[in-house]
Amino acid sequence: MNVIGQNLKRIRLLKNLSLKEAGTLLNMSAPAVAKYEKGQINPNSEKLIEFAKAYNVKTIELLKSYNTPNMKFTSFRKRKRLTGQNLELLKEIILNEVAKYLEVIEINNINDYKTLKKYNCNSLEEAEDAAIKFRNDIKYSNIQPISDLINTLENLGIIIIEIENYNNKFNDFDGLSEFVNNIPIIVLLNNINDGARQRFTIAHELGHLLLNINNKNIDEEKLCNRFASSLLMPKEAIINEFGISRKNISLYELMAFKNEYKVSIASTLYRLKDLNIISEYTYKNLCIKINKKYGKKNEPILITPERSYQFRKIVHRLETDNIISLNKACEFLGETINEYNNENDNYGY
Repeated sequence: MNVIGQNLKRIRLLKNLSLKEAGTLLNMSAPAVAKYEKGQINPNSEKLIEFAKAYNVKTIELLKSYNTPNMKFTSFRKRKRLTGQNLELLKEIILNEVAKYLEVIEINNINDYKTLKKYNCNSLEEAEDAAIKFRNDIKYSNIQPISDLINTLENLGIIIIEIENYNNKFNDFDGLSEFVNNIPIIVLLNNINDGARQRFTIAHELGHLLLNINNKNIDEEKLCNRFASSLLMPKEAIINEFGISRKNISLYELMAFKNEYKVSIASTLYRLKDLNIISEYTYKNLCIKINKKYGKKNEPILITPERSYQFRKIVHRLETDNIISLNKACEFLGETINEYNNENDNYGY
């Protein structure tokens, strides 16, 4: 399969089209569409325009190609329902987005990425300690919320990539973290409505990057969850806000803490239980009360999700400095020239 064929197949699948449906749009048979996708037939410029119109995409989307990075997908978190074609499609999109980011970095001559410090971790207690050590290393007080987690991590040289959830195909994807060419990368969906969930996902994936786990008998996911909880809600901050021991917690306290630390009420309650500030009985009782009032998957107050501007800033800088063309900048960002110019006028907000 050649580059154009790969792009044709990826875009068709993203559009939820079968080979037969694509053939109907293009006035050709399903086997003919398959031959284009497999690279057995190379489309000429006229045929490329037909494909682009049928799939409602820019022609450049069918032509662009990047050097495929070597990724292992070892810290790839998904639920069991994400399988088959959707799983392979997601991995291909991630490879494409990572490759694009790495190319931009190379063009911009960014080669001074700092080496991330690793923390030995073989127990939940050590995961807790690792988060505090990391906070101390990046000069954050243990009673201070991390107000902008994405910006903090990007300043440390960690790449954050947000993936479009096309047609809700990837609802069961939770996140990915990996070193690619020795560069730390975190990948997550960009349509998470609650920033509290988004931040916990990022903190969890950071745990996969930072924790040096040698104990194969302990669940790595639990260690990363504890790391994330400790990073976002340090023990010292929790005690400072709620005290050492409580028989009950008011909803107002939980909402105020959520606003300040940008964490969910559910994760706060779990953290309070973990630290033995509230009992198992109190934890369950509070969960039941809140679920009864707001529903199991809903909470009062939504935290605005954070956004990464790093990739877009680099592309705009390269185009402004005439290192890449306007067309190349638009290709990187998946935009038309008008969209790109409007973004410049509106500062991307």
